[in-house]
Amino acid sequence: MNSKSLIWGMVGTVTWLLLIFLFAVLKGYELPNSLNELGDALAGIVAPIAFFWLILGYLQQSKQLE
Repeated sequence: MNSKSLIWGMVGTVTWLLLIFLFAVLKGYELPNSLNELGDALAGIVAPIAFFWLILGYLQQSKQLE
């Protein structure tokens, strides 16, 4: 992965996690009681990050194929 995509990925990931953290602190979010609810919450937090990295990988591959 080229350095520009890597930097964009890191900045996007850290920004997303910071926004989630700030939302949780400001809204007084509490941890879910059951493991199922915890898994759902973690999946909701991590899924956009995974999709973002998937897009970055796709863009990198398309540039290399040119």
